[in-house]
Amino acid sequence: MSSPPKTVRNIDVRKQHVMSFRETWHLCIQGVKHRLFRSALTLAVVVLAVAFFMFLLSESMFERAVARGVTGEDAAARASQVLLTEMLSPASDAISVERLAEASGTLVDYGDGTGAHDASAWYVAPTGFAEERVAALARLAKRERVYAEWLDELPVGKRIVLVGKRTGRAAFRHMIENRDELHRQLGIMVDVRVPGRREGLDAFLDAFPAYEKEMAAFTAAWNAAVAKAIAATAAATGAKPVDRWVPDAPEADAEAWRASLAAIGFAFPPENLRLMRTQLREANEYADVLDALNRPALRKEWSTKFRETKATSAEEKMPQLADPRAAQLLPQFPAELLPRIAARHAVAARLALLQDRLAPVLRAKTAAFGLTGRQIFLLCISFLVCMVGIANAMLMAITERFREIATMKCLGATDGYILSQFMLEAALQGFFGGLLGAVVGFVIAVARSGLAYGAHLWRYFPAGEVALCFVFSLAAGVLLSALASMQPSWSASRMAPMEAMRVE
Repeated sequence: MSSPPKTVRNIDVRKQHVMSFRETWHLCIQGVKHRLFRSALTLAVVVLAVAFFMFLLSESMFERAVARGVTGEDAAARASQVLLTEMLSPASDAISVERLAEASGTLVDYGDGTGAHDASAWYVAPTGFAEERVAALARLAKRERVYAEWLDELPVGKRIVLVGKRTGRAAFRHMIENRDELHRQLGIMVDVRVPGRREGLDAFLDAFPAYEKEMAAFTAAWNAAVAKAIAATAAATGAKPVDRWVPDAPEADAEAWRASLAAIGFAFPPENLRLMRTQLREANEYADVLDALNRPALRKEWSTKFRETKATSAEEKMPQLADPRAAQLLPQFPAELLPRIAARHAVAARLALLQDRLAPVLRAKTAAFGLTGRQIFLLCISFLVCMVGIANAMLMAITERFREIATMKCLGATDGYILSQFMLEAALQGFFGGLLGAVVGFVIAVARSGLAYGAHLWRYFPAGEVALCFVFSLAAGVLLSALASMQPSWSASRMAPMEAMRVE
């Protein structure tokens, strides 16, 4: 008996379809839409964390930008007085150290066609020192100030152990004479951080004896130039104070005086003289009005005219100079002058208020992005809490999709593809959450800083730094979401299809 013929069945095994990035992206979008509430929860956590991050960064940048701008405004307003003081006042070694330390590392253009120089180059011609010699002295002066501030900031007990009750340069000499004991004590004080480490301190102490002699020679040379400038100024002004003579002198006489100082070696171009005449004239007007307001007879008339219930100081009267009654009490001054002085006083008072408020900002020791250690600690805590929240939300979202994962695996999806899909979905939520959070944080920072600093915020707005903060905030949102979703996504991608099918 013959066997029945065998049926041959052809199995068509086709090449598995590989999902493109576009298809995966579309699948992620559909997944987010399908689980909109869960996605919104994850998004809200990211928005809050990134908004806090962006707020801290932006506010820090705003504070530092306004602080630098206000400091520059104050320096520009006092430029003429500072210039006169430097050219016509002998200096001590301590003053020379402060001047050179401030100048070191600051580039300025003196308008002589030679380009930008270190600000310490201003002292080259009057002293006769070479530019490299002055620059090296300025760098050491900056180091001296750093180590002097470090000693001042040490707790009293540790400072006494290191240098006793010595201050200033006597402390450095003591450290040089007792170098071994200094190293031993610093080894014990493990919590004391030395600027530039111990190697940097040793290098400064090694150079200190020669540097001290060099600074003394520099100060002597500078004072010799100042003595010549004082003699030239006395010949030009006679018995009249220079700050009164300069704004009122004929232009030719003032120019001759400027040229005599420039011949000594001071960088004093004609535009600086014009600025000096303007600033000194305004300062003299202000001083004259202030002096008039301080006279007893006027104070009494002022109280009667303005019906004051309590006595006010001359500075408190300044804002009222725009009132027509002030012109009646001060007929010796032009009527149009008093409102100008009132306006200048308001600007100066606002500037002084901002300087007092922002002084700690410039003194504060910051780390990355101008943030203090406390702010960085708060950021780390907020990010940690945010990661826990995102991880929990992602874990719940992935748990709801176990059957979907099993189906995808039965259809041929690999572990790596499932992992990449969930990571891409988390990064997508992190991107939009970071974008929204950065905008929210920026708006809050602008509103808060705008109320605090007014027009100064927009005058010194750090657009480039804020743009960099925006990029970092956006990247933080994406990275935060990706890291928080890594463990849940990895666990889901490693599940066997039958195991995933059985999960309720």
